[in-house]
Amino acid sequence: MKLSSRLLRRIIILVIFLAVFGFSGYGLKKITAPAPTCNDGIQNGQEEGIDCGLTTCNISCEEELASPEVKSSKLIKVGENDYDFVAKIINPHVQYGAPEVNYELTLFDDGDIEVLKEDGVFYLLPIQEKFLVLTSLKTNGSANRSELKIKSATWQKLESLEGLNLIVRREKFSVEGSSSSLEAVIFNDSDFDFGVVEVQVLLLDSREDVIAVNRTDIRTFVSKTERYFKATWPISISRPVVRTEIRAVTNLFENANFVKRYGSSIERFQEYE
Repeated sequence: MKLSSRLLRRIIILVIFLAVFGFSGYGLKKITAPAPTCNDGIQNGQEEGIDCGLTTCNISCEEELASPEVKSSKLIKVGENDYDFVAKIINPHVQYGAPEVNYELTLFDDGDIEVLKEDGVFYLLPIQEKFLVLTSLKTNGSANRSELKIKSATWQKLESLEGLNLIVRREKFSVEGSSSSLEAVIFNDSDFDFGVVEVQVLLLDSREDVIAVNRTDIRTFVSKTERYFKATWPISISRPVVRTEIRAVTNLFENANFVKRYGSSIERFQEYE
């Protein structure tokens, strides 16, 4: 069918009108859309997340990561208004660790009145099950309940833990009168000299309940060497000790913690993307 010239002109005019209207609408949308502001704590404009996005803020948005999980916790009375505390904390992320995890610990008495509150920071390695061990907590009264809150975590990608290996050897637990002690050696079977290695000690009963904790630091721990340590409890342990657990951990996020790497001067252990 052949179109008349009049009908053809009308079609052309309609196409031009629709094109102009569409362009105007797009321009109006661009004008009225909120502009990105990359420092206001709000996702606006073309931001891909809060104050991030390569095309708008020139900052890539970090992957949203779950908070560390407090798996269990235990408050242990060691004297009058004197307590130890231990919590098992899980990092579920395989590639991400946290150089800073901020926490708040609160202790309460029988009437649920606060008798101690303190803040602190610890680190977490990728997919790590970590013990937070706090000793000599002095309270304003008798405590019977604890509450640990994870306030925030700063995540960083940690490419590899290859070469890190701290091995516990020749472990010996002893009881003499009303005091107890646990001694062992830690072997630094890695290629790194560490400034500080934290040693965490847990004593467990037949039900696998933690009945006592302790901690100490080993400083300037040279690669391929052993270091002796001894943890003591000057008071009677409440129940018979059936099993002991020793954890040797070190902060891989702190550059100053590395004395050398493969015989060279101070270098970063971790590689970030």
